Amino acid sequence: MKGKKTTWKKARHAFYYKLSCLLVGIYVKIVYRYRGKKFDDGGRQYLYIFNHQTPLDQHLLYLSLKRQPYTIASEDLFTMGFVTRIIEHTQAPIPFKKSESDFSAVKTCVRIVREGCSIALSPEGNRTFTGETVHIKPSVAKLVKLLRLPVAVFTVRGGYGVIPRYADKPRRGRVTGEITRVIEYEDYKDLSDDQLYALICEALYVDESVPAPVKSDRRAEFMERAVYICPSCGKVGTIVSKNNGIKCVSCGISAGVDDRMRFDENFPVRTISEWTKLQNEWVNGIVPDENAPAIFTEKATLRVLDREKGKKIILSEDGETKLFSDRLETGGYVFPYRDVTAMTVCGRARLDFYCGGKTYQLVAGRTFCALKYVNIYYNYKNKKENGDGFLGI
Repeated sequence: MKGKKTTWKKARHAFYYKLSCLLVGIYVKIVYRYRGKKFDDGGRQYLYIFNHQTPLDQHLLYLSLKRQPYTIASEDLFTMGFVTRIIEHTQAPIPFKKSESDFSAVKTCVRIVREGCSIALSPEGNRTFTGETVHIKPSVAKLVKLLRLPVAVFTVRGGYGVIPRYADKPRRGRVTGEITRVIEYEDYKDLSDDQLYALICEALYVDESVPAPVKSDRRAEFMERAVYICPSCGKVGTIVSKNNGIKCVSCGISAGVDDRMRFDENFPVRTISEWTKLQNEWVNGIVPDENAPAIFTEKATLRVLDREKGKKIILSEDGETKLFSDRLETGGYVFPYRDVTAMTVCGRARLDFYCGGKTYQLVAGRTFCALKYVNIYYNYKNKKENGDGFLGI
């Protein structure tokens, strides 16, 4: 006897969608001073794509819509035990392994579209550290063509100034969001993958490296999560932040941060975007060498993500962690980059990487900079596999 056919879409999702929109709407209007514009879908299905500036971007999109789209979410969301079960029951997000090609997520998207629902995703996959839209995976063009839906582009502005990725608490500013463009199937069906990819990148691009003014007494809070090279002495991991200023504990250089997130004029760089470009140049100059000393050493905890059990299992706690040009060593474990399939910054200060079919996570203190690991890893891939220069974000 055949079992009853199940669907991804459940009647309860519509209720919880409206409830979450009500609660999140109150929060963002107060904290983000959010203003959004409604979008009439005309009863049609869409693939909604949005740029990624805040932790709540998908919810800002929801506030503009009448009907729930099912959103692609990173694997980390599915390892929080009871919280995960609540999210799966109420919203049913689509699981996706960040920075890897995940065919199961694609199959789920096709299934949901066949059930008459819409899909939402951030093609960047990563929140911006700089205010500029970051790297978009070319595979998004293939997904668009596969689903054959009109593409609605939702643009978030002001998010980088109000809640930068490296910060824990919002600043006083304003965030806005609206559908700024619709790309119909007829508009892209005859385009090549490269042409469609270029169209998507152009439609999503936002540069707020110098955002609108914000009010805060902690504008530099946790910037060391985003910057790890001193622009003066070149030392790694010596930048510390406090209130509205940053300082290198090695050479002593310091700078204030103004209300548009700019450093003092006499500082070597004026914005996080400029600082990131300086870091990328430094990383690109590293030649992988198994005999070279560690680039950086710190204490960190290694976990493995177990989605089936919905938890994170600690493998080593506060173990000595060494970042090399060709490998990562932590708590007695060694992960050669040649065996690691992908690496990404998760959230504000966590490192996720995929090796041997498992998802590992590295966490440390509140100022932990996962970005340096990602940049060094992708430099290795570029050097050894003739990569395109992409450094992970």
